[in-house]
Amino acid sequence: MKLRVVRACHGVLPVALASLLGACSGPSGDSAAVSDAAKAGGSNEHGLTRLRNPLEGDAAAIAAGRALFASKACAGCHGAEGGGGMCPPLVNDAWVYGSDDTTLYHLIREGSAAMRARGYQRGDAEKVAGDMPPLGGAVTEQEAWQLLAWIRSRNARAAAGAATR
Repeated sequence: MKLRVVRACHGVLPVALASLLGACSGPSGDSAAVSDAAKAGGSNEHGLTRLRNPLEGDAAAIAAGRALFASKACAGCHGAEGGGGMCPPLVNDAWVYGSDDTTLYHLIREGSAAMRARGYQRGDAEKVAGDMPPLGGAVTEQEAWQLLAWIRSRNARAAAGAATR
């Protein structure tokens, strides 16, 4: 079997792994099949519909998010408990593109290259700040919200940031 490689985070991964993660496909534009329950009204400064996690604080969603984090290989880049690895930690106060639900949802589904194409700029500096691959082909809308519910449950300040937007 011949393997091609793609860049993800700071290193290279075989396409087989990237395909498993769905990194080769993802939703395009703001039409990432966002349910009405997640729409918070209005648009952000990048033209994306403001979103609010409809599963925020839901114990079952948090448990599902933790399982997804392990099964979708998120831990391979972000560490087993989200504390970081070759990509940024998810449990500290530094958010590379922002901590609001709109930004994080689209970052998971579309990846960091799409965020920069929308005008997002890297903010909080991380020593390990590789690109996030688009996971829209492997993570549904509900799964993205479950992942975010778990990530926010890991850090009280991240959860507080969700409440202030």
